[in-house]
Amino acid sequence: MSRFPATVIRLLFSSFVFVMGRAVALPFMALYLNEHLSLNPQVIGWVLGGSIFFSTLFSLYAGYLADRVSKNLLMKLAGVVVAMCTASLTIAPNAFTALLALMCIESALTLRGISLKAMLADLLPPDQRPKAFALNYTLINVAFALGPVLGAWLFAIKISAPLWLAAGFSLLASQVLGRSAATAKTSSESKASPAGFKATMRVLRTDRRLVLFTMGSVLTSFVFGRFVSGYLSQYLIVSQGTQATAQLLPFILITNAVTVVVLQYPVGKLMQQKYLFRWVSLGAMLYAIGLLGFMHASSSLSWVVATLAFTVGEVIVIPCEYMFIDMIAPADKRGSYYGAQSLAMFGAALNPVICGFLLAHFHSDVMFWVLISAALLGVLLYFVGTRSKPVGEQVHEVESVPATCKPQTCLSVLAASKQLAGNRVKNLFPLS
Repeated sequence: MSRFPATVIRLLFSSFVFVMGRAVALPFMALYLNEHLSLNPQVIGWVLGGSIFFSTLFSLYAGYLADRVSKNLLMKLAGVVVAMCTASLTIAPNAFTALLALMCIESALTLRGISLKAMLADLLPPDQRPKAFALNYTLINVAFALGPVLGAWLFAIKISAPLWLAAGFSLLASQVLGRSAATAKTSSESKASPAGFKATMRVLRTDRRLVLFTMGSVLTSFVFGRFVSGYLSQYLIVSQGTQATAQLLPFILITNAVTVVVLQYPVGKLMQQKYLFRWVSLGAMLYAIGLLGFMHASSSLSWVVATLAFTVGEVIVIPCEYMFIDMIAPADKRGSYYGAQSLAMFGAALNPVICGFLLAHFHSDVMFWVLISAALLGVLLYFVGTRSKPVGEQVHEVESVPATCKPQTCLSVLAASKQLAGNRVKNLFPLS
């Protein structure tokens, strides 16, 4: 970290402080809604899922704001909004007001995350950005290793205490940012205007690989997204009660955070683009193993072991999703492709809603089998995506055929092009 400019160090430290606020309160949100408002798991699922769904839609516009307004100002504003809305949850009288507060919180979190990544890109040269992003992700997981322990202690004293501390951390993060980050020189003026929502949807419709990879990401996000604060919290509340859930969640969260911190770099170093399908298949299988472990867990140790397997799958799958998109994204449309891929968060938004419904109307094992099926179906979509031909190659085939060529010659050229394209895909994805 010492090699980074002081502004970047302050920015990363601010991110750590801000995430500490999330880590203190977020894992206990389902418990708080159950205790404070007496909501059942299905309603809790609608509240948590609805807020994520809204913030996912908002992310497409949040990118516009990050390009047009001071990123430093946006991050400070997001901190204030999170603090105010988190505090308002302590006096929320019903599920509707809690939903509105969580929608504002999730949207502010999205805005701050996009602004943070954009500002790191503005402040650092391309060769240092991956290190900064990796360090930021590590700090996030360190915060989630420490925050839940503090949150569990406060929750035992008073159920609203984690929310008040989270609000304090959000305000403190805004102060840590300071003024120097606002004076950073950026190159955004020289960049083309980012694609809008309609343009992003147009890209989704025209690139079949992007559609398939995004759909695969939706399913894997459905399995992983908010798995602790979402379906595991709902499942534990139903099966073991509120107090037992509050005692078990810190073990799960610490295991998840420590595993990510320890394995993120060595596993990422082993990944190669030509073996992406192998890696994502392995990650999905570990998801399934972890979910089977959750289904049959009967002690704290078994929960930790299942979380370990599930988290190794997370360490593998999440980088693979971005590498798949980065591999197919044209240089001049990379922003649009990543904007389209962000729609994968719809999977995380649907997770608590669907899982809450399944827990309310079926045996709990049904929920886990649905999640396992989603993970395997996601791999299938990635498999089909690797078999699909890029749109550019299809256009190039048509344009490259001379207008004066004979029918048999044209057919030969097309056949050769298809064969070359097929070999290219097979060499890139040996298991596909």
